[in-house]
Amino acid sequence: MGHVNVAVVVVAAMAALVGCQTQQGSSCVDGNGQAGTCISIRSCQPLQQLVQALRTNTGPPNGFQILRRSVCNIQINREPLVCCASSGGTGLDLLPKRCGVTGLVDRIVDGEDAPLLAWPWMALLRGKARGQPSTWICGGVLINARYVLTAAHCFKSIFQIELEFVRIGEHTLSTVQDCENGLCAPLAQDILVEQIIMHPEYGSPCKECNDIALLRLSHPAQLNPIHVVPICLPVDPPKDMEFSEEEFQGKVAYAAGWGSTSRSPLNPVTPDVLQQVLLPINEGNVCNQLKSGYPNRRWTLCAGGEGKDTCKGDSGGPLILSNKIGTKGFVVGITSVGPKVCGRQKTQALYTNVHFYVPWILKNLRP
Repeated sequence: MGHVNVAVVVVAAMAALVGCQTQQGSSCVDGNGQAGTCISIRSCQPLQQLVQALRTNTGPPNGFQILRRSVCNIQINREPLVCCASSGGTGLDLLPKRCGVTGLVDRIVDGEDAPLLAWPWMALLRGKARGQPSTWICGGVLINARYVLTAAHCFKSIFQIELEFVRIGEHTLSTVQDCENGLCAPLAQDILVEQIIMHPEYGSPCKECNDIALLRLSHPAQLNPIHVVPICLPVDPPKDMEFSEEEFQGKVAYAAGWGSTSRSPLNPVTPDVLQQVLLPINEGNVCNQLKSGYPNRRWTLCAGGEGKDTCKGDSGGPLILSNKIGTKGFVVGITSVGPKVCGRQKTQALYTNVHFYVPWILKNLRP
């Protein structure tokens, strides 16, 4: 059959779809006659595998017809939506039903101490380089009881970092138990890591391309209704998110972490209390320069530029957007690359675009 491109499938399917396109997130029937949901082809692992098999001439004889019949919507200048069978094993069933919920709706975020209940999905990575003492090396974010999402560059081979454990449920580093306004949180959980899953193409074709990693914990974190809650992934369809990736631009996102609060790269100052800040997501001249080495602009998001920033030690931590009423949080970015001097005016940082990598994340989750 030769190499098959998704674009070919789109063209072949357009005639059949004229006047009868299925809305994203709606029920549908796939090319095998199975009930499913109309979602982005990137979020449907079975059809992704079928496309790959067709490209390498290892697909079934009727593979092209199955793929063509599975296209449920054609959107201008976007990848096709496909009917993905509900039992297709996309990893969605491993995402928590309750996610992104915090005990706080109203937050004041301006590079200040975070309230105790603000970010119940935060994680801290503890490790050490060869011959060096243990230290907090990176941040991360809990996406279900067994997995933490972080940045791949935290484990660069040149650093020779030995990851010791992940801490879940931390707020104030110097206290054994964190309390605020008469409310005390459960003790923080230090959990060993069973597996580090770095993106297989991290560092290619550019130095920090595909800067994303998953940590599989040795045992599930103990969840708590208000103190330890996984964050939501921006999966397709984003039912509770109320906006798509195309609408990220112009939004103001939250970032949080225990990274340096100093503007000087030579004198990092590690805060005792979890910090939070509001950062605008936008693409301008600075962003264009930052993304110049990335073949695909969708791999990253640009945020910051108003004298507020993430900094050394925040790597791997989340960039968070909430739904319109502020009751549910979604991780849309992972702190990746920042300026040498943090928080300067007219500078920005790059955040790995989680929405783009959702298919890779779901593919690597297991019970």
